[in-house]
Formats: sequence, structure tokens, C-alpha cells
Amino acid sequence: MSGLKNIIQYLIPYKLKAFLSILFNLLAAIFSVISFTMIIPFLGILFSKQQVIENPIPFRFNATVIQQNFNYFLGKIITEKGQIDALLYIIVIVAVFTLLKNVFFYLGRSYTIHLRTHIVKDIRNTLLNKILDFDLSYFYTQKRGDIISKMTLDVKEIEISIINSLDVLFKDPILITIYLYVLCVMSLKLTLFIIVIFPLSAFIVTRVGKSLKRASLKGQKQMGSLISVLNEILGGIKVIKAYNSEEFVKNRFFKINQYYTILLEKAWRKRVFVTPFSDLVTVSTILIIMWVGVKLVLAPGSTFTSPVFIGYLAVFTQIISPVRSFSNGYYNIIKGMASVNRINTILNFRYKVEEIENPVKIADFKNSIEFKDVSFSYGSDKINVLSNINLTIKKGEVIAIVGHSGSGKSTLVDLIPRFYDPSEGKILLDEIILKNYNIYDLRNLFGYVNQQTILFNDTIYNNIVFGQKDISKEDVEVASRLANAHNFIIKQKHGYQTSIGEGGSKLSLGEKQRISIARAILKNPPILILDEATSALDNESELAVRDAIGNLMNNRTTIVIAHRLSTVKNANQIIVLDKGRIVEKGNHEEVIKLNGIYARLNDLEIF
Repeated sequence: MSGLKNIIQYLIPYKLKAFLSILFNLLAAIFSVISFTMIIPFLGILFSKQQVIENPIPFRFNATVIQQNFNYFLGKIITEKGQIDALLYIIVIVAVFTLLKNVFFYLGRSYTIHLRTHIVKDIRNTLLNKILDFDLSYFYTQKRGDIISKMTLDVKEIEISIINSLDVLFKDPILITIYLYVLCVMSLKLTLFIIVIFPLSAFIVTRVGKSLKRASLKGQKQMGSLISVLNEILGGIKVIKAYNSEEFVKNRFFKINQYYTILLEKAWRKRVFVTPFSDLVTVSTILIIMWVGVKLVLAPGSTFTSPVFIGYLAVFTQIISPVRSFSNGYYNIIKGMASVNRINTILNFRYKVEEIENPVKIADFKNSIEFKDVSFSYGSDKINVLSNINLTIKKGEVIAIVGHSGSGKSTLVDLIPRFYDPSEGKILLDEIILKNYNIYDLRNLFGYVNQQTILFNDTIYNNIVFGQKDISKEDVEVASRLANAHNFIIKQKHGYQTSIGEGGSKLSLGEKQRISIARAILKNPPILILDEATSALDNESELAVRDAIGNLMNNRTTIVIAHRLSTVKNANQIIVLDKGRIVEKGNHEEVIKLNGIYARLNDLEIF
């Protein structure tokens, strides 16, 4: 149960509401038990066996004292007004106490519902905060579908199995304790049977619960795989149809789905075992109580009267529901622990890119970026993606990084805004190591235009602004004009407020790129990173985007992952990577003279 600590901590901000929930449930339990114990004096009056007490005794918070004084007042009513009025008196007490019980029960449940809904909200928010803080290596080692499964299905399972069982914590133990206390007062011998039988059944349920937890964990992992496959199918539907691969894809999905179904069926079989088992234990217990109770009532000189025995049975029937609920709740918590363990892989994950205490603030780029003996490898993989990188990028320069696919171009660029930290060596910006800077300030120095444009299912305006503050409509329009995007935007049905669909699906590649460039222009960063954005465009779109990129690059330090010769020729420095190492460096003429990798790529006009 140690994994529950990460879930229970979400209860702390709501401790007052948790206390009120417990208090109201306690009051509901007290009024409930009083209502049901009224059956004893009711039957006593009905069968003319009600004990009459001549004098009250000083009040103390004690069951015997309360019972004695109640019998005194009831006997007084019987003597002065008769049995019918005494019965009416009991009926009024039961009605009032039942009303109070339900009022307090409603209030207790209301606070529990507040806890349940807000804790689930906080868990989702925390998961997203954690995920957004992770360095990019986490996302290369985890399946996207599995992450989505943890944030949706596993959190939902926690809500259903654990958070919904808050009633078990706030209501049922209170009810069980009070009912057991009353039963012990009424007959200790009979209650001992209950105390012996219930732990035995709880032990069996616990054994089954552990098995269910293992089955649930397998099922949740398999659901993550199922979502991953579905995500791939939806993302690659055009390729699937183009290659007539529907049967191949279906068979792959069906196989995973079949295995998940088998796991789910096993888990549900174990889960439904609890109800018939609980019924068997309950009926067996009632039969034992009836047998022993009748013997106690019929025993010579017994003080355990038939009205008390019937009242005992009435109270016992009320303890069955919370005990069964507690058993089911515990069972559900065990089942939900599989999902807790899965989301704990996110909550307990220690990411590598961390901010130091009292980091250096930075608002502008003044001099240079320096790589000194930098090497890098992903995660536990000891194979270096980059090795012994030494490089200086001066303010105002255009740096082109070229090389074959897999040579480490993107990784080199991703180290500068601290998406990762080097495995060896250090990177300095304006002569200060990157790790010493405030991460938010550091990343605020960079603007990005990627080959694969990232847009969101929102309006054009919001995609350009993208969370930046204090931005006016005029600022957005100026940025759009510089990005050669304004003219096509105003032709849209709702102009800047047009929704562009998931991933910008309603726009062409060229239009998406120009919105991305407008976003970067609006941010106005001193350092620009380009994963050359024109390589997938037609000639007309390429001209518009290239002109927009030219406007964006003005008076900025630009680092380009280059794919075309036209971008590279005018760069101040060309960095040629091969297998993670810088093998050539210089301007276009200097690197051509080396007659190496760059010269061959230049002849092919492919980078």
C-alpha cells in the first residue's frame, strides 16, 4: 500500500472538508443506530414487557445510563398517558432521528463528492505538470499511447476504484464501530461470533485482491499498447490505404485486443467473486446468530429478552451493508493499486534537466554560445550520439549544420535550450554554463520553426500568440504580414478566429509554415533555430515561406539544420557532422576545398 502515499497527499489541501465529512458521517451513524434500537422499547410496549424505571440517574455519556434514563421517561409516559401515546412518542423519535440521519448523511456525502472530484482533477494537473517538465529523452523511451493511457484510463480507474472508495474511509468504519459497540452492549456473546467470522472472510478477500491487482496491472499495460497501435493507425491511415495493408493492421490490432480481453475477463471474474462470497458469509452469520440468540433467549433466568434479540437482529442487519461496502471498497482499492503503480512511474520519475537554486536570470543574448568537449548519449545507452563537440557560435552569425541522417544534427541543436544536458563537457552562453541559468529565461531566448510544423486545434490567432502575454491584435497582424500569412488569413471565413483543426489539418503545408513563422516573429527571440522549413513545399509556397524566413532571420543569431544548398551557401559557418563528430567546419568556400562529405553533398545538392 506504500504506493497510495502519492494519492493520499492530494487529500491534505482538503483536510477541513475531510474532517466535516467524517463528522457528518459520525452524526448520521449515531442517529441511525438510535433509530434502529427504538425497535426494542417499541416491542416491549407492544408485548407489555417494557421495563419501567422509577427514578432517573445522573447523566453520563454512557450507554447504560442513557438506556436507563430513556426507560424512565418512557415508563412515565406509559403510566401517565398510556401505551398508545408511548408508541407515538417512539414513532416521532424514529421519524426525527431518521430525518437527521439522512440530512447528515447527505452532507457527509456532499463533502466526499467534493473531495473525490477535486482530487482526481489535481492528479491530472500534477501528471501534466510533471510530463511538461521532463526532458525529451523521456518521450523517446516511452510509448505515446502508454502515456495517454496513464493520464486517462489509469486516472479514471483510480477514480472508480480508489477515490470512490473514500466513503469506505469516511463512513463505513464509523458505522461499523458504532454498530459493533451497540451490539456488544446488547449481547457480548453474540457479537463475538461476528468478530471471529468477519476477519476470516476479510482474509480470503485480501488473497483474491492481490491476485486481482496483478491481473489489473497486466490489463492496464495491455491497454496502453492498444492505444499506441490505434494512435499509429489513425496517424498513418493514408499510408495503410496506399499499401493495401488494412488486413495486416487489423490482425495486429485484433491480436492485442484479444489478449487484453482475456486479461479483462480474468480480472472481472475475480472481482465478481466478492459479492456471492459476501452473501454466503452474511447468511451464514445470521443463521448462527439466530441459533445462538434463540438459545440465549430461552435459557432459564435469561435477561436477554425476545424484544432485545429482535432489536439485536435489526441492528445487525444494518452492519451488513457497511461491512460489505468496506470489503468491496478494500477490494476495489487493491484493484486500483495497479493503476496507482502505473501513474507513479510518472509521479516518481526523476528527470535529468533540473534547475539549480538561485539560477542566473537572463533577458538577452550578448556574445556567444560555446561547446567545450561536449558528448551526449540517451538514457542508459552508453553509445554517444555526439562526441567531443567543440564549437563557438557568435552573436549575429548564421550557422548551418549539415550531415547525413542520424549524424546528430537535431541532438546538437536540442542541447542549446537545455532540452537535454550533455553527458560530458559543458555548454556556455555568454561565458556562463547553461545549467546556471533560469530555464524559463533561457528558453525564452529561442524561436523555432520546424520542418514538421506543430499547430494546435485552436484558432489561427491563438496559434500565433501561443501563450505569450500582453499581445495586441496589431502585434499579431504585423507578425503575420512579415510571415506572408496575413493575406491568406483574412480570406478565411472567420479571419484570425478561424479554427484550423487538429494539427492544422484545414491548412496547406505552406500556410501552416507561415503561421509557425508568424509565431516566431511575434516572440521576437534573439536566437532562431530552423529545421529548414521549405524542404516539403511546392515552388510557390516555398518562395512565400523563404521570404518570410528571410524577414525572421534579420538581426538574429540563426542556427539552421540545413537540407538545401541555397540555405547553406550564405552561412557564416557550416558545421558538418558525421557519426556525432564535427568532421568539417568553415564557410562554403572553405569547406568545399576540403573535398570531403560537404563537397559530395554539395554536388548532389542534398543535405
